[in-house]
Amino acid sequence: MKLKIESKKVEKLSKKEINFMNNARIKEYGKQEKLDFKKEDSRGEFIFVKENGEIKAFGMMKPVRVELDNKKYVIYGIGRGLALEKGKGYGRALNEARISKLKKLGKTGVAFTSKKNIGFFKKVGYKIERNGIRKLLYKNPKGELIKDNDGHMVYYEGKDKFVTRLFKSKNKAIMESDFW
Repeated sequence: MKLKIESKKVEKLSKKEINFMNNARIKEYGKQEKLDFKKEDSRGEFIFVKENGEIKAFGMMKPVRVELDNKKYVIYGIGRGLALEKGKGYGRALNEARISKLKKLGKTGVAFTSKKNIGFFKKVGYKIERNGIRKLLYKNPKGELIKDNDGHMVYYEGKDKFVTRLFKSKNKAIMESDFW
């Protein structure tokens, strides 16, 4: 299996790629999962895993500003991941590429998942903090703080040691982006 990894900034995505990703998301999760990637993930990039020129998996990473204990951080939100065929190594390749990029940047990457996916994320190199989403708040455009109590944190910790600091703190971190 010869896989090729490609990375593309969101603003450079073609209509064909956007339609492909939305159709795959709808097929996997339902009609409510159609997204305007250029709006929702405008500062991000997508990583594509291709085999023989065909997209086999894709996922997004985007910089997210976070404040914890009066200190500002930029971490990477990891999301929108989907392997079109399960059990063939495409999801693993996608996440290995994400971790490789995070290592090069020296940045922390954070995703949220349900209990059923924890085993997969551990296998591909992430650490897990059960119910970790509870330590984060989202500040909406009106300045209101929104919480989400449903989700386990999946992460790769960068040089900033953000996750270690988050769980040592008595405070919650405040994000300027919604939960991706």
